[in-house]
Amino acid sequence: MLQLITVLPLLWILGSGCNKILDVKSSNLINESNAWSSINDARSALLGTYGLLRTALAENEANWLYGELRSGPFVAMNRPDLDAIINNKLNQSHDLLAEVSNWRKFYAVINSANLFIERSGEIMQKDPQYTKLNNSVDIAQMKAIIGITYFYMVRIWGDVPLLTKSYDGTFPQIPRSEAKAVLKFAEDQLKEAAPVLPYVYGDPNASYFPGFYYGADIFTWASALVTRNAAYAYLAHIAAWDNRYLDASVYADFVLNNGGRSGIVASTTFDLTRSDGFFLGQSSYQVFSLGFSWVDGEATPTGHIENLTLASPLIPRANPAIYIPDNRIVQIFTEPGDERFYIDPVTGTAYSSYFSNASSDLIIFSKIKVVGSGGVQQNTAGQTTNVLTKYSSPVIFTRLEEIKLLKAEALTVLGQRQDALDILNGLRANRGIKTEIITTDNLLEDIFRERQRELLGEAWGWYDQVRYKQIKNDDAAFNALRSKGGIYWPVAQEVMDNNPQIRQTEYWK
Repeated sequence: MLQLITVLPLLWILGSGCNKILDVKSSNLINESNAWSSINDARSALLGTYGLLRTALAENEANWLYGELRSGPFVAMNRPDLDAIINNKLNQSHDLLAEVSNWRKFYAVINSANLFIERSGEIMQKDPQYTKLNNSVDIAQMKAIIGITYFYMVRIWGDVPLLTKSYDGTFPQIPRSEAKAVLKFAEDQLKEAAPVLPYVYGDPNASYFPGFYYGADIFTWASALVTRNAAYAYLAHIAAWDNRYLDASVYADFVLNNGGRSGIVASTTFDLTRSDGFFLGQSSYQVFSLGFSWVDGEATPTGHIENLTLASPLIPRANPAIYIPDNRIVQIFTEPGDERFYIDPVTGTAYSSYFSNASSDLIIFSKIKVVGSGGVQQNTAGQTTNVLTKYSSPVIFTRLEEIKLLKAEALTVLGQRQDALDILNGLRANRGIKTEIITTDNLLEDIFRERQRELLGEAWGWYDQVRYKQIKNDDAAFNALRSKGGIYWPVAQEVMDNNPQIRQTEYWK
């Protein structure tokens, strides 16, 4: 099916560079002569798999191309390839579209995780430092990573081949499995993993799995590894994607009730939008993220939404690749006092923490702006002096506010509308909106409008549109699109050339 390099050292090299934690030293890489012999081999294999997941999501800014651009508020500036994504013309001939339509990087993650599950137990017989509990926690992480990866793939491509063991060389030529079956497998992997996963890693005082983890403390591992809360956050979204909102509510409740045990807390608007705040580095607030450490030389010029959205005066570039026209901004942000963006009704002055140049002809989306070490260097004239533009913001899955909104979504579908409204009004108040919504007549619409405002730029927009349309089930055009697989990406021609059993999605034929 795929021409994949599955020799472990090369896989880990592909995944290196997302965080110094994940930047596996060559001396620790496993080779054929010493494979699966020491605790260092386990560490290298484990972190290399996380690195591969980062590569799959960050390369070509794929995480945002998949989740943010399609049918969203952004407009491309002199980028026909991005314009094709925004307008759902994914079968146009562009190198970028061909690259992100190829699922090979995701299968590299799955293969690496399966290989760890199959082989890591051998280390316990050879290295007494590698305990049974350590191995159990490591295997649980790999099961969770498999579930996470398949969840991403189902949302992107729908039906995908289901591989449950590792393979050397070329993967077997098997057809696509139905999305529902793959989603069930992903959920089962996460459900198996969740009770074994700790709430934190590296805490000597933890009641379960105490002590430094691979020699590092709790601050080193904050959000960098899948915790029990992260697993349940993914389970909540898998259930919602599958339209099982009772399960989604239960899973979301777990995170909301136990988030403090992993250090998950709410973020102020100031912390969320400052350059050295929420999006700088990795922290437990992020639930689960794949990071780029500036301090350790891991910042990169690509792989971040900033590479698409920022321009002068934040970085030395005249125009961004994508922007939101001002008329769309005022359609999204309609509430007086909204700290994210609002226009004073008396003076007409725009106030914003999500955008720069708010009063100009070209407004820059700058909610996420971790340039360099977390700040934008300017001289006394306000001109940018950081000419080598690199970014160190991580790829983040979710945060507390997003889980609360998902909980409100589930409660609305389940008919518990007042509870959902209370959650929504609480979140709005935290963003400076003083007017409460008092009616539940349009509650689902209100929740998804709030998701758009709160999560703008965090790769949720397209997936939220799909869930909203599926719940409402009153859009004939969308239903026709969904029935033919048009909500998914086409499969890359390279994939079909390598495996004749793979058929193109009906909509993209």
